Amino acid sequence: MEINKIQQLKAFLWICVASSVCLVSCQKTGSSISDYQRPVVESYLVPGKPIQVKVYYQKYLEDTIQYGYPLTALKLQISDGINTVQLVESKPGTYTYADSSFIKDKKSYSLSFEYNNKAISAKTTVPDKPTGFKQSSTSQDIVGFTPGSTNTFEPVTFSWNNTAAQYYMIAFKNITLNPDPVNSGDTVAYKDSETIVGQVASYETQRNNFRYLGNYKVLLFHINKEYSDALTTSSGTSLNLTNPTTNVVNGLGIFTALQADTLNLLVYQ
Repeated sequence: MEINKIQQLKAFLWICVASSVCLVSCQKTGSSISDYQRPVVESYLVPGKPIQVKVYYQKYLEDTIQYGYPLTALKLQISDGINTVQLVESKPGTYTYADSSFIKDKKSYSLSFEYNNKAISAKTTVPDKPTGFKQSSTSQDIVGFTPGSTNTFEPVTFSWNNTAAQYYMIAFKNITLNPDPVNSGDTVAYKDSETIVGQVASYETQRNNFRYLGNYKVLLFHINKEYSDALTTSSGTSLNLTNPTTNVVNGLGIFTALQADTLNLLVYQ
């Protein structure tokens, strides 16, 4: 199950939102980074994977860097309610715990550390792995644009079990080496296509899911409500400052967990 790059992409998406949308009370009043008191936290727990937590300063609105400056020399710990582990700063602002057996299915975890004499904390529970994930076809025909054609697109339907109305995200990851673009001459760089599908139990492909042909991994992520809220309700801009959604007490960002199942799809023309 190839989820590392998907995790990194979603982590990047959240940090761009959380660090570029400042609280009204945190508007720049000087030139010092210390004007901002809340750390930005980024962590995604996956069973069988080592723990990684990134912690950053909040950015100024006019900063052009992708991330805030890393917060170093912190003492982070994660507890499962019985055992507590100490994280090690493997590089500036990135704290890790290498034992991949610590994160387990369906267990709850809490993160805690101190910053500026305040207790920073967050909690999450590892969701179940998706079940019943299936597809109506193993291939997707992308009809080319030709004069006089109707350009009919017949979607592939993906479905899964979701009787409890849990939250899901679906991602399409092209694994073909040097794939051809759907439209010849398209120079837009490849990127994974991802959609927060919410509390449904099926998804039909759309033409804009695929800008490149080839073999895809289709990943269905079972996510928590806090992650869905963070990605769907953080809509503030520099013209309309709003509080970004977060589950970090005395901080910003996201501390969450997720699990995925994977299918294969051939996209051709």
